[in-house]
Amino acid sequence: MKISAFDIEFYVFGCTFTVSFPFLTIVTLLLIIDDNGTILYGVLAALIHELGHISAMIIKKCKPSKISFRAFDINIIDDKRIKRSYNADIFILAAGPLSNIIFCGVLYFSYKFLGCTWLLKPMYESLFIAIFNILPIETLDGGQIFFNLLCRRLNIKTAINFTVLISFMVLLPVSVLGFYILIISKYNFSLLLLSCYLMGILLMKHKGYY
Repeated sequence: MKISAFDIEFYVFGCTFTVSFPFLTIVTLLLIIDDNGTILYGVLAALIHELGHISAMIIKKCKPSKISFRAFDINIIDDKRIKRSYNADIFILAAGPLSNIIFCGVLYFSYKFLGCTWLLKPMYESLFIAIFNILPIETLDGGQIFFNLLCRRLNIKTAINFTVLISFMVLLPVSVLGFYILIISKYNFSLLLLSCYLMGILLMKHKGYY
């Protein structure tokens, strides 16, 4: 294990894991102020989502070479992505939301059998992660699946243009919904913040592209 001024780096089964101190700081602060378990269950749902991707990559014999936990995202470095078919890429992308849905099913049947109401909160968190990630927004799984489907019929530049256009068309109503939720709840700004963050990533990524 290596520890630098900004990162902690360690190796597991030939894969390099890098955890940044800003990531640890943000997660720690969120867990401290998390008085009802919402953030904890959200982190659990996100981990299950990423494990779904990693499991699918292993099935397709393209184990990730590096996984980085940064301040606002988890980045899986996949050196073999450019060598995969569109179908294999779609399988790996869909595995994340699918793992959340399977987890929801397990929690739902556990709730029905055991009657433990606390199981509903992680179930809803995992369901939200699944639904949000299948939206056709470029930086999400749904957007990447949409891009791969377009690449079967169109050239890459045209596929990118369509994907970016659809991404902004979807993000606009999501942002409006997030703003509405903020107004009626007076404190829940998570959806608005997330949609603005994704829009910012899109703008930065494609700045000067056209």
